[in-house]
Amino acid sequence: MIRYVNKAVGREITSQKTSFVYFGGTNYLGLQTHFRFKRLVLKGILKYGIHHGASRHSNLRISLFNKTEKALAKQAGAPAAVLVSSGYLAGQIVAKQFMGPAYECLYLPNTHTALKLNPEAVETPADRLSEQITKALELKKTPVLFLDSIDFFGAHFPDFEFLKTIDSSNCIVVVDDSHAIGVVPQDGSGSYKILKELPTKKLIVTASLGKGLGISGGVIFTDPHSAQSLKNSSSFGGASPPNLGGLYAYHHGQDIYQKQLEKLHKNIKRFTKGLEQPQYFHTHQDHAAFGFQSPSLSKGLEDAGFLCTSFPYPTASDPLISRIVISATHKKKDIERLTKTINTLLKLATP
Repeated sequence: MIRYVNKAVGREITSQKTSFVYFGGTNYLGLQTHFRFKRLVLKGILKYGIHHGASRHSNLRISLFNKTEKALAKQAGAPAAVLVSSGYLAGQIVAKQFMGPAYECLYLPNTHTALKLNPEAVETPADRLSEQITKALELKKTPVLFLDSIDFFGAHFPDFEFLKTIDSSNCIVVVDDSHAIGVVPQDGSGSYKILKELPTKKLIVTASLGKGLGISGGVIFTDPHSAQSLKNSSSFGGASPPNLGGLYAYHHGQDIYQKQLEKLHKNIKRFTKGLEQPQYFHTHQDHAAFGFQSPSLSKGLEDAGFLCTSFPYPTASDPLISRIVISATHKKKDIERLTKTINTLLKLATP
């Protein structure tokens, strides 16, 4: 059932005269309703304006963009970072670099459409990767592996075991880290530091800043040479930059990020500890999202006053995506009542 609201979505929502505690979305750190963080965004807008209407290639430039790229690269443990207006654009700019016949693009299951120039591109199961890589190399092509670090089915982060079972040394690896940066591991650095320890021909990590970091924009992490090549592209030069108000808040709200991240991980531990059947859910180590495939559980939770994520994604014809998302905004009583309800519903569903 689709529900509409007319205010910012936070811990509690009211729709059609019914109140719910909201356990969905991607507002992991609760920043979209955080009073001090919103003030910082507004302060940034007052300083820099609502929008910077110029190309990053312009002869007049805002220094905050370069400053933010350096700060994000440091957070992720990457050599360089490229800022763009969205995580989706970050993925598309990178994907365009590998359009030519010199590359063989291979997509792992559940790869986000941001990394696909063709949304209908065929995905390759992990157990067939070695075979496809070998075929590409025999044809003198460079294999390019695309995947999401957080696939919501428990694969990849934090171990990326499948990459350890194949010879990835001749592969370019491109990873969408949108649901990891700012959220996992405990320091919110995302996946880059883990991935750079694995053998690759080249590593590129893209991410939205709107999930873990709570601001509009996207980022690409890679080596300095590749970063400059991406900045020289027409896609980068022709696109609008991200909102400066959010970037200002990113720099001046680091204490907020730290406190909210600590709250989030405390809530995640409380939730997992309270579950009697944690194996029922798909999750990643220390991550806030808990996926499941049961419309009846979603309905039972809704009837009990909890609204979680449950809709076909990314299109109406795709499978139903259901997940419980813990955030830094949730209170102890919310999580305790939620786990108690889940435990009861799962017991009733067990024959």
